[in-house]
Amino acid sequence: MTTRKITLSEAETDFIERMAINAEADGQARITGRIWALLMVVARDLTSAEIADTLIVSRGSVSTNLKMLESLKIIERRSKPGERETYFGMCEHPYEALIKQFIERFAGHRRILEAAAGKMERPQGQQNVANLARFYELQERGHRYMLEELEKLKV
Repeated sequence: MTTRKITLSEAETDFIERMAINAEADGQARITGRIWALLMVVARDLTSAEIADTLIVSRGSVSTNLKMLESLKIIERRSKPGERETYFGMCEHPYEALIKQFIERFAGHRRILEAAAGKMERPQGQQNVANLARFYELQERGHRYMLEELEKLKV
C-alpha cells in the first residue's frame, strides 16, 4: 500500500495538535480539529487517504469526521475531472456558515424559552426562564453583528 503522507513542518504539526485540543474542549473529537487544521495548513484539496496517512489515523475515523465537518459546512466534497477519488477542501466562507448555525441555534433556544416563560405560573420561575431567553437573544444579536462584519471582510 502506497502512503500519501504530506510532510508538515514542526509549526504546522503543533498548530494541528492545538486545534485538536480546541476541538475536544468544544465537545468534538480531536480528529475533527486535526482534519480541519490540516486542510487549513495545506490549503489545497486532499483525499481521505492523504488525510489518514498524514495524521496517522484510520480511514474510518477520517470518514466519520469528514462527515461532521461537512455537516458544519466547514469543508466540502470535490472532484477533479478524470479522477475517481473524492477530495475534501475548505468551504469558501466557513466562518459565516458557522455563525449562521449559531444564530439559528440561539434563536431556537430563545423561542422555546419565551414560549415556556409565557406559560409559567410561578413569577420567579417565569423570570428565570425569561432571563435565559434574553441571554440567548443577546447571543443571537451578537452573532448577527459578527456575521455582518465577516461578510464585509469575506473571511
